[in-house]
Parts: sequence; C-alpha cells; structure tokens
Amino acid sequence: MGIKNRFRAKLLLQLFVVMTALVVVLRLSGPMLISSESVEEQIEAKVSAWTGAQLSFSGTPTFTFWPHPQMRFEHARLTDPAPTDGDGLLFTAQSVSVNFGLLGSLFGTPSLGEMELIRPVFHVRRDERGELNWRRGDDIRNALENRSAGAQEAAVPLPEFGDVAMRDGAIVVEDFLRDEQYRISDLEGSIDWSAVSSKLDVTLQGVINGEVARLKLRAGQPMQLLNGQNSAVRVTLESDPLAVDFDGTANLSANAFAAGRIKFSTPSFGHLLAWQGTRFSPVGQLGAVSLEGQLSTNGATARVDGLMLQVQDSHATGALDVSLPPKGTPRIGGTLAFDKIDLRSMIDAYSPLPGGDDDSFPAPVAALAAIDLDLRLSAREALLEPVVLEELAAGIRSIDGNTSLDIADAALLGGNVSGHISVGDQKGSAGGELQLSLQNADLGALVEFSGLSGPLPIGRGSADVSLFTDRSVSELQRGDISGTFRFQLDQGTIASFDTDSFEEQMAGNAVFNAGKAANGSFDFSDGLIEGRIERGLAELTKATFDGRDKRLSLSGVIPYHSRNVALAGSLSDRVQSEDAIVSPTINFLIGGSWPDPVISPVSVLTEIPAN
Repeated sequence: MGIKNRFRAKLLLQLFVVMTALVVVLRLSGPMLISSESVEEQIEAKVSAWTGAQLSFSGTPTFTFWPHPQMRFEHARLTDPAPTDGDGLLFTAQSVSVNFGLLGSLFGTPSLGEMELIRPVFHVRRDERGELNWRRGDDIRNALENRSAGAQEAAVPLPEFGDVAMRDGAIVVEDFLRDEQYRISDLEGSIDWSAVSSKLDVTLQGVINGEVARLKLRAGQPMQLLNGQNSAVRVTLESDPLAVDFDGTANLSANAFAAGRIKFSTPSFGHLLAWQGTRFSPVGQLGAVSLEGQLSTNGATARVDGLMLQVQDSHATGALDVSLPPKGTPRIGGTLAFDKIDLRSMIDAYSPLPGGDDDSFPAPVAALAAIDLDLRLSAREALLEPVVLEELAAGIRSIDGNTSLDIADAALLGGNVSGHISVGDQKGSAGGELQLSLQNADLGALVEFSGLSGPLPIGRGSADVSLFTDRSVSELQRGDISGTFRFQLDQGTIASFDTDSFEEQMAGNAVFNAGKAANGSFDFSDGLIEGRIERGLAELTKATFDGRDKRLSLSGVIPYHSRNVALAGSLSDRVQSEDAIVSPTINFLIGGSWPDPVISPVSVLTEIPAN
C-alpha cells in the first residue's frame, strides 16, 4: 500500500513539473510562436467590417497564457477615414485585450474570443442633418443587402461580432440636431453576441449627471433589426430618478418604429427634472409619477393607448400623443380621465416663470416652458382652490407660452359652472385671465370660502365673473386683480341685518355700529350685485335686494385688502299698490372696518331731519 502511494505521489509530482515547464515554455516562447500581427489584423478586420473605420494601436502587444491565452494591445484609436465633419474620431481606449484559440494561432489562423476594453471613450455625434458619425461597414452592408435580395447566406458571409466587455469607460454625445451635449462616465458592462444568428444581450452601467443608471437590452433577432426588419426587443433602464421598461417589437429601418408595453415611473418628478439639468420649480413640485400603456412610435411621434397614469395621489386612464420634432416645439396631446386632479398645480406647472424672460434662465428651462400641450380632461373630482368641481369636462392647452384651461361643464356648489382660465400671452410674459359662469349654485358658499363675516347676502343663483392680472400666477396678490362681476340671487338672506332694529337706530338720527342692527336677518326674493375690481378695490356699481316689504340698495367702494368699506345705501318701501302708504326712503352711509362698520344717517351730515 505504501509503495502505491509513493508511486502515485511521484507521478503527480512529475505531472506538475511537466505542466509548469510547459507553462514557462509557452510564456517565454509564446510571442515567438504566436504572431501578434495576425491577431491584430483579425481585430482590425472585424472592427472595419462592422464600422468601416480604421483601428490602430500603439506600443508593443503583450501576451499572457494564464488563465487563458490573451493578447493585449495598448492605446487603441478608431477613426473614420472619410469623415463628413470633424476629425472623424470614434473611439479611444487605454488598452484592448482579446482572448484567442491557442492551436489556431500556432498555425496562423487565430480564433478570436471575448474582447475587453479598458477605459474606452466612445464619441457619438449627430449633425444638423440628423446623420450619425457611426455607420455600417462595407462588409456588413453588403451582407445585409444580399440577405434582402434573397441571395444565399454563404455568398457574402456575415462577420461575427462576438462578446465585448468594457471597464471604466465613457460615452460622449454631441447632438447638433437638438443642440444637446452630455457625457456618460464610469461605464461598465458587456455586449454578448456570440453568433450573428443568436440573440443580442447588452448590459451597461454608467453615471449620468451624478446618478448611476443601468441599461439592459435584449434583441431576439438583432440581424433583422440591422436589416430594417422587425425584432422582439426588451429594454430596461433603472436609476434612482427614473425607471423605464419596454417590451415589444422594434424596427430600425428608414421608417423606424417601436410597439409594445411600456412602463415609466419616477419617485419624484422634481428629482427627475434636476437630473436632466432642468430648473422649473412649479412642475418640479410634483412627487411620484408613473405611467403604463401600449406604446407605438412612428418617427418623432409616439402614442400610448390604454394608458394608466398616476400623478401623486391622482389616477387617470386614457391615451396620449407625444411629438418630439428635432427642430420644432415638443407637443403632448390626448384624453385623460382622472378620479381626482389638482387644476391649480397643472396651471402652475405651465405658467410663466417670474420675470417672464426665458433668456434669464438656463436653456433647459426655456425648452420645458415651450412644450405645447393639448389635453382633454375629465375628472370625478377637481380641486381649484378653494373650491372642488365634480364631474369635470375640460380642456387644457399650452402654446407658445400661453396656457389656457377651458371648463366645458362641471358641478360646483350644487349648480353648474363653465369658464376659461388663461395664463401668459403669445410672448410668454406673465399674466392671466379668468372667466367663470355659475348657474343655480349656492353662492352663499362663496361667502364661507372668503372667510368674511357680518351682514353678507347668501342664497342660490347665478354668477358671472371676469378677472385678469398682469402678474405671474406664482406671485399673485389680491391687489393685482382687475375685472368685473355680476351676481343674481333668488330667495336669499342677508344675515346679521334686522330691518326693524336698523330703522329704530336710523330714527335716532345718530351714528351707530352695524352690530346694533345685527339681531335678525333680511330675507329677499331677488338680489342683484354688479361691480368691478381694480387694483385692490371692489366697486359696487349696483346692489339691490328686494324683500317682502323693503328694498335695500347699496353702492360704493370696498378696498378688500384692508377690509374697510365706503358705501352709500338706502332702505325703501316696495310699492305693493297705488293706494299703499309709502314710508320715506332712508339714506345712509357705511364706513369703517368690516364686519362692524359705522353707519351714519345722511341727515347727520346734512343736518336735515330724518323725516
């Protein structure tokens, strides 16, 4: 037993010595037995077949045998021999390593394996005509043309692409068509395409504007894609600001398109805009946004059907059309049905920024402000502070800096409302306009929303309001609004106003506070309020309230920002018949701070007896 063990150990030792010697011999004689030139020529031929560009190296190649045969070339440089613009530089790398078959290399025909790029930098340019600096090589173009013409595949063999790994790389993009430039750094990943008939898998990770992004792409028939035909494609992009998942069919012909299921989500729309380098505070206040639907694209346009959209706590379904022309204005249109929506936030998102001068902001700000919007909206509940609209049917448009919201119909305060809200003008400067028409609504609720108290009319009726401002919505103050208003009330009440107590106080021919006549109410069958608003002043041109026996009339000025009033009024009998006894009209003035102003009989000022 001991002899066998000693013999086995001796055999293993001899085998180890032989293998070690073989490794040393191959390591020392490898550069002489294996031609680096043949490996280099194969690499250059493969790259030229795919790109039509010229690959060159500098320095002396190095050879390693363990753990597998590999040759490394230093300082790679890929250039277009006939560039249409610039120096034609496409790619540089600190080094390029390639695995190869040892036996084939000994006979001068090395079989190349996986290629590794160390610190590669890819330069991608698109000129004003939309042409890329990366193009197909003659070999791949001829092979694809023969395939399209139905020729046998062996007539023009397709060059193999192989597997490529990269470490510590970068992609520099210059898009002169869209006037955009950006850089993807810390690039890591691989391109796995072992045979042209197999699927293509791309896995890349890089840093864009300080955020790590991971891209995965799988194409079921990559050669069909390159040949202008359809292929199944799955694309995912993952990062902290954004996640995108597309699963469908793509085509890269002259009439390129994509069709399939798409998912888009961001935990913070503001974070996403900041990642893109866009400073646009109103829309940036939006939180989580997610989108899912069936995508179909055609050129610079895309449509999402069966859309499911969530914006913070709002959910919507419908369809969207997106147009991104290279030189024109981006456009978003479609139809959305929300369960609930904040209309003020939507208007703020497209209102002009303070100052109204795009030149004072970075280019991405102006670009986002210039997005054209044309949406048809419906919502079971829509918030337009301080009111809530129900069963809303509306449209929102934003063209050339002018944003408008048209309310076709909605339920408000127990009645119906229609109207128009616009922000900005054709030059994109600040300003806004509001036109609202209410029918059969509880106008008394408007008093509650205002937070005012005292003798104010409440009741149902109609209202027409037209307001405008030349200030930015984000900077709007009460004193910045001008316009007109008209309220028609039916069967209403003026709370905290007792006509009997009022007449008693007036008979005393003395100044008194309105609170001394507040122990009752004045019911009226018809009420009309007309006036205008100008720079913080609400002028009542006409306000009449017809009670059962009395008519109350008011006119004057209300500087609502200070809650002071200056009104003239009268209380008179309503003539019921020709032989009715009519009491003299009581004329009075109201001044002071609301809700308890001072009331002065006119007779006090004119020293005329009240009767």
